[in-house]
Amino acid sequence: MPANMDEPMLPTAAAEDDPMEPQWKTGDRVYAVWAGNGCYYSATVDQVSQSSRSLTVHWDDQNLTYRTIPFSQVMEPSESTSAWSAGRIDKRASVRAVPDKGRCLFTNEACDPGQVVFVEGPTLVALPALNQPLWDHLQKLHKAQPLNLGTVTFHFAALLSQLTLDPVSIDVILDKFVPDPDEDPGEDVLRILASMEESTIADIGKLQAMSPHRLQRLVSAWRYNSFGHHKEDGLVLYNRISMCAHSCDPSCCWSYGDDDAFVLRARVALGRGDELTISYLQDEDLLKSTAVRQQKLQNWRFTCACERCKLRVDLGRGFRCRRCRIGILYASTTGGLEPCRVCNTSPSQEDVQMLLHLEEEYVNRVENLDKTDVVDVETVYQAAVEIFERHWILYVMDTILWEAYREKNLQDAIEHQRRRIEFHEHYYCRPTFILAWCHEELGDCLTTQFPHRKWQYLQEFQRAYQMLAILCGTNHQYAASPYNKLCQANQTTGAVNGNAAGDMDQTSG
Repeated sequence: MPANMDEPMLPTAAAEDDPMEPQWKTGDRVYAVWAGNGCYYSATVDQVSQSSRSLTVHWDDQNLTYRTIPFSQVMEPSESTSAWSAGRIDKRASVRAVPDKGRCLFTNEACDPGQVVFVEGPTLVALPALNQPLWDHLQKLHKAQPLNLGTVTFHFAALLSQLTLDPVSIDVILDKFVPDPDEDPGEDVLRILASMEESTIADIGKLQAMSPHRLQRLVSAWRYNSFGHHKEDGLVLYNRISMCAHSCDPSCCWSYGDDDAFVLRARVALGRGDELTISYLQDEDLLKSTAVRQQKLQNWRFTCACERCKLRVDLGRGFRCRRCRIGILYASTTGGLEPCRVCNTSPSQEDVQMLLHLEEEYVNRVENLDKTDVVDVETVYQAAVEIFERHWILYVMDTILWEAYREKNLQDAIEHQRRRIEFHEHYYCRPTFILAWCHEELGDCLTTQFPHRKWQYLQEFQRAYQMLAILCGTNHQYAASPYNKLCQANQTTGAVNGNAAGDMDQTSG
């Protein structure tokens, strides 16, 4: 990990009188372990006991249990999660017009993997609680006749912008990308504005005076530029971040910071002038075929032309070779299959058509699987592995079966998790939250199933920690989880080795 990351990778146990240990005091903001599940959560210090080397905390979520925490399970909140000033952001990143893409964001400085590029506060967080009467009014309209977008969140955010923001902030939203800047007001916008005539919502005059074109533009700006709120049923919109273009191999990753700040980090090493990109898709969608990804991106009305999407061969669509049954035939963007990578046999046109037809049938079957019907999933999986190899639909079923077996059949669960990791690293090798958690969960299973294989589960926890350090920083509660497991495993070396030795003696006897 680069030297300028948040903190060292895995420090040795500090002496109790370490002068560098934080000196906690009442009112300090901290991350502390909640004993209910062993994870870190945000809290405020109520009391400090130097004699017992512990803190009494007040949890942010108002939970009243497990409030006494030893010093060893308390961390300082990361300084990198507070929003930067606009001037500081402008020093780190700049906006440029790119042909065929529009305005895009570029870094002004080189960044190492995991380094914070910048932290931006939201222009507006549109949550129902900020104007419950308005939210309830829109929900009533939606219930009477569903809105075309299937949700009231975009219209609510647009109306809330008009009610609460100053003119400069509203102009920031109106300046955002929309596919059709001259879009005529839709029937939902007209219906909502008409309903305002009889509404008793506070400051209703601001909404009644809105032109339909202005409201439509605000709705579209929120639709194409906002993020779903990570805790509540609402939306968040940022100024600079909204100019990050999409890539199926994004140069950056992100997490939420203090007060809904958007913490943008480099996923890979960036040089000065490199474009800052994020994925508009969920991590699991990055593991699907190029065609599926591009179809999903039609929600934003563009066709992705990133480096992954321009590859001639889709390595997430593999078929077992019909000749040698060992090698793999990968699908090409021309609609055919590549020669086998083991026996070099090219499939016949008849075989190509048959395999592609089977793929279409299996994709439809897998997308409609009932996850609770494990027997049916197993049946489809058993048949699919005879046809496909390193195919994204196998990954989807491995995920379903991993979740089904993790609590009751560890051996099978471990195998499906191993296959998930293998496919992820084959098809998309960058750190993702999915891959990090796959490693951590595999480490948990190995700890239980094979406690003597310390080298193996330590490796899984280490990989999870290293990835999460890049994705969200070492002080984030996600990174704290595998970090704690690494520490605990190292502290139980003697016990583990002793038990393992005893097991070996009994076996040999």
